[in-house]
Amino acid sequence: MTSTPQRPGGRSARVREAVLAATAAELSERGFAAMTIEDIATRSGVHKTTIYRRWSTLSQLVADAAVEVSATTVPIPDTGSIESDLREMARSIVALVTSESGGALVAALFSDAVRTPEVARLKREFYSARYELADIVVRRAVERGEISEQVSAADLLAAVAAPIYYRLLVADLPVDQSVADRAAAGALAAARAGALDQAE
Repeated sequence: MTSTPQRPGGRSARVREAVLAATAAELSERGFAAMTIEDIATRSGVHKTTIYRRWSTLSQLVADAAVEVSATTVPIPDTGSIESDLREMARSIVALVTSESGGALVAALFSDAVRTPEVARLKREFYSARYELADIVVRRAVERGEISEQVSAADLLAAVAAPIYYRLLVADLPVDQSVADRAAAGALAAARAGALDQAE
């Protein structure tokens, strides 16, 4: 079982959905450096002034789209067990980074970020939102008595995601469900050993 953020309905929600979908598509096709608000407006059918009223910069728009894609593809797991929660989270990360839109997102966050200060800020905003979601998983596990309340949610998420991103971005190796499962198991072992406790 998983949970995802609820969005308001009506025209406002439809506009948001159209713009974010167009942003993800432009990111996939052009990359961050080449995309523009004007192209997003054309693709979404939403006037650019409406887009600018909601998102003052392109980086804010891409950050919002990144969070939306991640929230849809990597929802908050709620399986009743920290072991299966982490496994589901890791498998969702693999699904994200191997999808077309997720692959483009990774390219923007990790490639263009080296050259573009706005994308570096986008990456910080993106992962800040993911840490907040990981905190929910940790709180539930603490309440069930599965891990110590000293475990850092940010470090636990990093321990799950790091082996996946290392294979994908550094070693240029494939990532799949088995990689996800090993990453989750390693993160849980580290948490239970006290290696991911918050610094005092």
